[in-house]
Amino acid sequence: MEQLTLFEEIRNFKNHKKYRNNVFKTKAEIEKELQAKGVDKIYYILSFGGGTQSTHLLEQHLKGLIHYDYIIFSDTGAEPQFIHEQVEWWQKRQREYGNTTPFIITHHKSMERGLEEMLMRYINTDYQRFQLPVYCNKIDEETGEEVKAGIMQRQCTVDFKIIPVKQKARQLVLEELGLKSNQRMPSNVSFIIDIGFSYDEIKRINFCQSPQFKYMYLAYPLVEENLTTEDSINFLIDNQMPCKRSRCYLCPFNCDSTGVDWKEIIHEEPLSFLKACYFDEQLRLVQKTRRKVMQSIPYFHYTRIPLSEVYAEQFKHLNEQFKEELQSWVSIWKKEINRKYNLKVA
Repeated sequence: MEQLTLFEEIRNFKNHKKYRNNVFKTKAEIEKELQAKGVDKIYYILSFGGGTQSTHLLEQHLKGLIHYDYIIFSDTGAEPQFIHEQVEWWQKRQREYGNTTPFIITHHKSMERGLEEMLMRYINTDYQRFQLPVYCNKIDEETGEEVKAGIMQRQCTVDFKIIPVKQKARQLVLEELGLKSNQRMPSNVSFIIDIGFSYDEIKRINFCQSPQFKYMYLAYPLVEENLTTEDSINFLIDNQMPCKRSRCYLCPFNCDSTGVDWKEIIHEEPLSFLKACYFDEQLRLVQKTRRKVMQSIPYFHYTRIPLSEVYAEQFKHLNEQFKEELQSWVSIWKKEINRKYNLKVA
């Protein structure tokens, strides 16, 4: 108990170097700076993920503790169905509260079907950009064997979650102001977008001013409250609210025994698990062609073993059960890639 009390005393975001170095600021500090610059209209946006932390913020909004002008959920195209069900649960709860804040669902601007489209495009075309944090190996020149080679940068959250929210927020406000999509945002208008990072995720915070839109700023209310991911989960559990953590079914950060794991995907959505195994295998096959900039050998599982081998028994059973559905999904995607990118896919 004494150790816990000591930990609570030192859990203060203001002591963290990222705050001291102005990597991020409190919402009040951002507001004060904007007002000093002559900004008299600030739009408040919730970047809603449908999982645990951003739902904690949404509940605070519904109770009148935080104000938002828009709630925006960016569909990555690879969330498990249970996350979509949680989004629907919160939409229903918002209606029950009588809250009329616009609740918008958006997606990646050019790849509307999200991460599945990105991966299929990467595998089947000359597209080079790769946004998933896969675990990488390389070939040792002396032994010819695979050795660990780090992990790819995690760019998917920014590209498929945060930027689409910013783009949609910009579009909505321009329309509200009677302006066209190609017009500049008025100089007296700014945005503050709340991101559901927790105190234990401060390392994920890299800036407070958007690099895409200079009139947009990012705030982290749960960090300001010194709340951890576990605090938000406990809050949801205590209030009998859905508490599955938001992530994609194919995320390499799925890890056993963390509450965000492959076993939950296998149990809840077996076909999605087979899709992840498909992508995991195909990425290594396409790397062998040497037509990609990324030369590392990618794996979805942290052990750097094929996902289908890590869970060999489950894969064998599920592949027998859902083989036709998986083949149909692959066939439909290849036709879509052919249609959209005007390429013949083998």
